Amino acid sequence: MTFFGGFVAVVVLFSIFLGYRIFSKISDKKQNSGKTGGFLEKAFLLFFVSLIMVSINGLAFILSYSFFWEKAYRTFGEPQYTATVIGYKKEITKGKNFSNSSYSDRVIFFPRVEYTNVNGKKIVKTLDITSNDPPVLGEKVKITDTENQENTNTVELDWVMLAAGGVFTGVAAFFAALLATYGTSDSMKKRLRWSLRAGLVLILINLLCVIFIYLKQ
Repeated sequence: MTFFGGFVAVVVLFSIFLGYRIFSKISDKKQNSGKTGGFLEKAFLLFFVSLIMVSINGLAFILSYSFFWEKAYRTFGEPQYTATVIGYKKEITKGKNFSNSSYSDRVIFFPRVEYTNVNGKKIVKTLDITSNDPPVLGEKVKITDTENQENTNTVELDWVMLAAGGVFTGVAAFFAALLATYGTSDSMKKRLRWSLRAGLVLILINLLCVIFIYLKQ
């Protein structure tokens, strides 16, 4: 298992644990009020709460890891090169058309680049990130890379989008912390205060990663 796979597993398992704590508190409140549901109702409630926790923690931490923490680490620890865009790798994802609320296939193009590594060997790989306006053929881009990585780490990024992503993950962390603390005995005011701190800390960490990558260009 890769480090990223292990990180995802930890986030999912921790989210399920938090979901169980929330489920237990809800069940205790229902039992104290004389309302006890059947097995299927309890199973659905546990599944639903756990799914919410997995989703919101994934938005906060897995996205932070993929778009900020790993990129900052690779930018610091890997050799930097100037690569040339030689083609594109096409991937198809599902996108929603809000005019009719239906999903359709959307094509995303990841630039493929070529560079010469420190050993004088020509390497062809795909960039780890793309945008609505990807680099054109022949354009030079700054990257970092090592042999054990599947994709190259692009250093030239859409800073506005990354800054917005840093704020988004912080908001997700706020709600994740607010839900997670429901299983505690803390007051709502204390939970809000703690959740706000957690969200601001994640925003600060991710924005610092963005600044670090920018300074390493």
